[in-house]
Amino acid sequence: MRVAGEIFHLPYRPAAEWVSALERPSVLAALLAEAEDRNRMADLVAAPGTWAVEDLRRESLRILAEATGRTWWEAGRLVSTSVDPETLGRLVLAGVDPWTRSIGEWCAATYALRLKGADEKYRLRFDFFLSVPPPGEEDEWDDGLDPVAAAEAVAAMKRGR
Repeated sequence: MRVAGEIFHLPYRPAAEWVSALERPSVLAALLAEAEDRNRMADLVAAPGTWAVEDLRRESLRILAEATGRTWWEAGRLVSTSVDPETLGRLVLAGVDPWTRSIGEWCAATYALRLKGADEKYRLRFDFFLSVPPPGEEDEWDDGLDPVAAAEAVAAMKRGR
């Protein structure tokens, strides 16, 4: 990753560390970096006249998306869902250990657990909840759906109430 023109390499971190670091998603990369790199990033962010703050935010969200195979906001919502007491309890009972799993595996397990036994209506709602971008990120939203097909799916959901 690159912040203010400098290259940084992030080490592998288990899902548990990502979950903790996601309390501050805009500086996620710094929180996951080794101490020396974290200090260098802090110096860059503190330096006047650099784009380091925006670079750090952009790279933090990019690596979250890359590590999970989802948009950063979908990954963030799955992580938030995963620490809900009921969901976390089910993950633990299923033997999913955040200290031995990657953040991508953690998100996939959370998704699968939340949809286990769910009907199509719940699945559509959950997928929609995950996919809607946060304010200011609408330009990044490309869910790959045909608008006509999406409208028909929503109409079918309403008829199925």
